[in-house]
Amino acid sequence: HVCSHHHTHALHIHTWPIAHRRHSLFNPSISKQSVKMPIVKNYLRYEADSTFGVIASTEGNAHLVNETTIISPALEDVLMWNIRTNEVIKRFSGGNNSLVTRIALSQDGQKLAVGYADGEIQVFNTTSADAAVILSGHRSAVTCLVFAVDDTQLLSGSQDTDIIVWDVVAESGLYRLRGHSGPIRHLQLIPKRNLLVSASKDSQIKFWDTDTQHCVHSIVGHHQEVNSFVLLDDSTRLITASTDSLLRIWNVEYRKAFGSEQSEDGAAEAEAAETTAKKAKSSVDVIAEPIVTSLLGSVERKGKERAVTLVVTDDQRTLFCQNSDKSVDMYRIRTQDELKKRKTRKAKRMREKGRDDEDVSIDLADEYPHGGVISLGGKAKSIHVVSQTKPQHYRCVILLANNALEVFELERTKKDVTAERTASLSFAGHRKPIRSLALSSDDMLVLTTSNSTAKLWNRQTGRCLRTLESGYGTACLFTPDNKHVLIGTKDGHIKLYNAASGQLLQDEETHEQAIWSIAMQPDQRGFVTGSADKALNFYTFELVANPESDGKLLNYEHHRTLKMADEITCVCFSPNQKYLCAALLDSTVKVFFADTLKFYLSLYGHKLPVLAMDISADSTLIATGSADKNLKIWGLDFGDCHKSFLAHQDAITGVHFAGSTHYVFTTSKDKTIKQWDADSFLQIQVLEGHQDGISCASMASRGQFLVSGSHDRSVRTWLRTREMLNVEEEAEMQRERDYDEEQGEQEGREYRAKAGEDESAAPSKRTAETVKAVEKIVEALDIAEAARLDPQAPPNPMLRAYRVDTPHEYVRMVLDKTRAAEIEEALMLLPFSHVKMLLEHLAGFLEEGVSLERSCKCALFLAKLHFNQITSRKDMLAVVQRLQQLVPGAIARHAKTAGFNKVALGFLEQQLREDSVVLM
Repeated sequence: HVCSHHHTHALHIHTWPIAHRRHSLFNPSISKQSVKMPIVKNYLRYEADSTFGVIASTEGNAHLVNETTIISPALEDVLMWNIRTNEVIKRFSGGNNSLVTRIALSQDGQKLAVGYADGEIQVFNTTSADAAVILSGHRSAVTCLVFAVDDTQLLSGSQDTDIIVWDVVAESGLYRLRGHSGPIRHLQLIPKRNLLVSASKDSQIKFWDTDTQHCVHSIVGHHQEVNSFVLLDDSTRLITASTDSLLRIWNVEYRKAFGSEQSEDGAAEAEAAETTAKKAKSSVDVIAEPIVTSLLGSVERKGKERAVTLVVTDDQRTLFCQNSDKSVDMYRIRTQDELKKRKTRKAKRMREKGRDDEDVSIDLADEYPHGGVISLGGKAKSIHVVSQTKPQHYRCVILLANNALEVFELERTKKDVTAERTASLSFAGHRKPIRSLALSSDDMLVLTTSNSTAKLWNRQTGRCLRTLESGYGTACLFTPDNKHVLIGTKDGHIKLYNAASGQLLQDEETHEQAIWSIAMQPDQRGFVTGSADKALNFYTFELVANPESDGKLLNYEHHRTLKMADEITCVCFSPNQKYLCAALLDSTVKVFFADTLKFYLSLYGHKLPVLAMDISADSTLIATGSADKNLKIWGLDFGDCHKSFLAHQDAITGVHFAGSTHYVFTTSKDKTIKQWDADSFLQIQVLEGHQDGISCASMASRGQFLVSGSHDRSVRTWLRTREMLNVEEEAEMQRERDYDEEQGEQEGREYRAKAGEDESAAPSKRTAETVKAVEKIVEALDIAEAARLDPQAPPNPMLRAYRVDTPHEYVRMVLDKTRAAEIEEALMLLPFSHVKMLLEHLAGFLEEGVSLERSCKCALFLAKLHFNQITSRKDMLAVVQRLQQLVPGAIARHAKTAGFNKVALGFLEQQLREDSVVLM
């Protein structure tokens, strides 16, 4: 039974409890009058619809794909831009709401690895923009991502101080490296020597042996954190960047196992040199070191701020040092021939001056001369350089902190390095945080303001239509015809623009201080402004003659002022045009009659100033949100407070009623949007997505969507769907999320406490997903065991739900659906009482020749994990012997199939090449 209600999108559904219904069917003595039917009020859910206004977020790094394409992080998404058209080609969204902190592109350009602030890594297919692999192992934000070994492995570093090596093909981690005591800043693999080099905030650089998974050498010569490094000359020269003004140059000497591939003569010479060194030096410990590093000296940087990133070109002829300010230093790397010429010129100058040229030497400043500076339009956050086909010509993209990307063409000459800006992506976003937002009456256009410009957006496409040089806009509004916009500025001006042409029609200084609020009169004949100069100014719209044509222009004229006792933070009219409400800096809200401006009510109760308020469509309720984090619902008839909520964890910046309902939306600096029922005083739902404080919002005319603007420079739309929402279920889901988050933090603390001295560890991590995975495995095993004990019992409903015939197939389906990155952690949580059952099922899978790879991995992992328990129990001997016979054969068959497929693919590739040659 569905009851009608004045709320447009709520349903009252009468439901009987299931147990009571079942009991009443079999007990006729229960009368109908004794059955009480509780009323459950359901609502329609709001969900994130679209996001625009972000070109590149500051936490990640940009990647230059080719001449026309750039990949950049955009909060929780990654965007692929076309440089020439300034349009988004693709959007990579993996469903993770955390901030993107790092991206890496494979060498073939087919895989895009994305690291998030919660430690998760997703690998996307660049063609389909789908997340193909999800890797969970880090407990904090990912700071480094590097593809290695023909793009089959992925190296990741994190703020949790760990380094993890991932197998992208197997979708699982290989091992974890622990040893740093600070966040990882930079990673680089040396494939020829099987070494991994890492730099950290703990001021150390470590060399890791990827075969033994241990640290073989550490550089501790830095007194401050190491932000980046580059390896030159076959990894024998190391240049490091720290927070000071120096670039340090190190010599790296590799001994024995880590020496590069040499011929027999070269190996003999190296062995002889090492023997000579042993005889010459008495320190056995130094010689025994597998890697020896020595500081050669340092080069003074030109930039005044700290160095963030070092990048060297593929030909190792040019070095770039990105500083934390608006500059990038460029250094030329001289070759041996250039150094000889340099030495000859220096000797010639010495002779011309009458000095002895025997003391002429080449220092590090000669090897790495400064080649110039790239001046930027904002602080640099990342740099990526690629080489062009023409020698010593490069192209780079630099991500700026002000939501922009700049592309430069670079050329290395004999004297310096020249840089020319060729492209800039800045039109589709604000340089500074969004301060105010307005929605047109037809819900098609969005106007946003920041501290320098205002932008007009198409809400449906998310495209920026026009940029207005309005100055510091603190409030904005569309005129009734949606053809003009009003912008109130921080210096007290009201600017009227033509939305289509962007022409400034009128600019008057009507207030002495900042204008904090603009409200349209319900009759749409004028508007009112509230300012920090304690004045409410009233204006009317007029049509004046256009001096340049025969037509007329829209204008506004000030005709009335109402002085208040304190600064005005917000102002609004009631929809019936009966009341005018003004919020003051003294934390009160004054209510006046709109026609006579006679004082009517004073609403007091907030401890801090009211920053936002709104009146319901029937003009009976007013909702106020304050800097004290409270939302209060008041009645406009007597000014009594119906309810007060501690609504947010930070100041409330926006309050909006949804259409003709009594549902209130509040936005806050705590990054969330919350929906409330002002009649039943319930929190309906929480909308999360913004990565920084929300500064403004606007509700559609009928409440079908909400538009919000944030300090993260994004504009988001939240659309009302047809999906039903139950308040109790939402509260329960929120409690579960809070519990999972608390458990994750607890596990992180336990992990750090157990870290100890082990440098290598398992790469898995316990998450809510792994717990759910082991619960599903246990459930499947229990179903199969129950069917084995009672074959005559009816089939479990789960088998029919998943369309499988036997419990044995159901166990296999659950195992196959478990993500590869989670299977090991799930098996670690599996109770030992279920291990034998699972091993028996795995043996059955191997006999049937299905799920060979997953079955072998699970069997070997369980055998290694529970070795002592398995070997001490006689009842498990049979299944272990059975697996011992089956696993080698299954692996051999799998390898044979893989080899056959590899040869077949090679044959097809050769045929395609031959066909292409014939066609040419």
